Amino acid sequence: MWWLLTRRVHVFLAIGMASFLALVLMFQDKSSALPSFGSTGSVTVRLTVFVPIPLVAALMMSLDSRLRAPEISGVRRIDLRDMAITLGTVAVAVVASYAAGAVVGSQVAQAAGRNVAFLTGLMLLGRALFGQGGALFPTAWVMAVVLVGFRTTNDPYPWTILPEPLGAPHAAAGAALMLAVGVFAQIRTSRTYA
Repeated sequence: MWWLLTRRVHVFLAIGMASFLALVLMFQDKSSALPSFGSTGSVTVRLTVFVPIPLVAALMMSLDSRLRAPEISGVRRIDLRDMAITLGTVAVAVVASYAAGAVVGSQVAQAAGRNVAFLTGLMLLGRALFGQGGALFPTAWVMAVVLVGFRTTNDPYPWTILPEPLGAPHAAAGAALMLAVGVFAQIRTSRTYA
């Protein structure tokens, strides 16, 4: 119980999840033309590509709200508890976005949960490599997708993952792989974060 309070799950993740669901329902299938370095000079991007960022940032804030000395010297497996928070957050986001998308009839909204999994894995990997600077990895990825991730106005490259349709198997596999790599990095480096 104290560990959950220390991680501020009831504050950070509750606000992050509420923001995520509100944005999924608000944006649904809405798009916007954004500048790009591609051949057309601009691309049409679904706004739900940006929706996971507040939730992923809230998860990172939760994981970083720690008591460093007791956790480094303690004998309890904090890494497994942090993994449970991470996977629980992703699972709730996937289920909630799928349900919200089913209610409003939007497959784009349903894909937002997959994008949370991908960006969470990317954030965890960046966090393991660069500490708190890893929080920038998801935002940098989204910006890279917008700037160089489209062949034409509506045709994303397969590596982008985020703008791919719900049924794209390579996007689901990429999100699962990135989440697995991120969780592995989280477990390996959980006691070394600054």
